[in-house]
Amino acid sequence: MAGLLLLDTTEVGRRAGSGSTTSRQGAGYATQLFYLAQREARSVARDRVGLVATICAPLLLNLLFALIFYQCGDQSLPGYSLTTHFGGLTQIMIGGMFGASQPLLLKFPLEAALFQREYGTKTFSASAYFLSKTLVELPKSLLVATLTWVAAYWLMALQGPLLFYVLALWLTGLAASSTALLIGCLSSNVEVALQAAPAIFVPQILFAGFFIQSSQIPAWLRWAQYLCSLKYGINLLLVVEFAPPTTDGWSPDDQRLAQELLQHEGVEPGRWWLYGLVLVSITVAFRLLGIIALSLRAARTAG
Repeated sequence: MAGLLLLDTTEVGRRAGSGSTTSRQGAGYATQLFYLAQREARSVARDRVGLVATICAPLLLNLLFALIFYQCGDQSLPGYSLTTHFGGLTQIMIGGMFGASQPLLLKFPLEAALFQREYGTKTFSASAYFLSKTLVELPKSLLVATLTWVAAYWLMALQGPLLFYVLALWLTGLAASSTALLIGCLSSNVEVALQAAPAIFVPQILFAGFFIQSSQIPAWLRWAQYLCSLKYGINLLLVVEFAPPTTDGWSPDDQRLAQELLQHEGVEPGRWWLYGLVLVSITVAFRLLGIIALSLRAARTAG
């Protein structure tokens, strides 16, 4: 596989450069990005087992979650529990966060030797290398988010528009994977990345609002919630599932409970755009930091 990837990089240089000499200065940035993204897409397509696992694993896992929380969103059923309803949504989002971040956590540490060898040939820039992987990741993560809710939406009897669930999970997954990519770019090896991951991702569960209200967290720690993608992804889902117009047909008691849940979690339906903006901001900021970290490492290695 490494030989194939190196061969593809040689092809990038041959097509992008002039004559027999390749250089980052000779190849335009768009050219680098195009051929690197093409190579990454071919690498994903060649890995049939990994591609099937990427599609089937979240489908089967969330099918299991949906069966555990079967019909949790149907208020007409006896024994309906708002806590279970909220818990089902939270579980899907937690699974989506880890599912999106874990494969990317080790991406750069595992490819470090190959990247440094290829970068040393002056074929491409570090930022083009990073962005090419992002371009291939975007549609793949959207597909996974769609499959996740296709497996769970109807079994859990959720009532908001399906498209909004997919977009919320997609944005949350991108933000979480951006955090994972930054950790990978900063880690000197695979072991360091694995050890750092729990300290980054597990606290997100505590800031998500299911176990403790954000207002009850000590003020000197509360600022950390602004870096937690899971918190804002769940906020978006709460707006979709428990705010009008979704709840217009609910009984007065259920509507009251839904409003109390939103207030308990500090969610304001009119600020849904802010929750989405925070997720986009986390994605952009952490990926920019990842590019900077990768570029500094590449320059240090090349020097």
